[in-house]
Amino acid sequence: MMIPCPKCGRECEEGWKFCPHCGGNLAQAGSGTIPIARKMKCPKCGATYDSRTRFCMKDGTALVGG
Repeated sequence: MMIPCPKCGRECEEGWKFCPHCGGNLAQAGSGTIPIARKMKCPKCGATYDSRTRFCMKDGTALVGG
């Protein structure tokens, strides 16, 4: 099962202690103290990103939620 990292929002394997992407403490995941990013789509190409992303990685469009 995958869980979102409370720091960067990327998916990590359940049971891992730290996120391999950002080093975030996965013990905090699901504790309710750190908000998890919402998913959003690039208005130009439709690629899906979390709400903390500022620019689309595929076409460079500025993203509203970022």
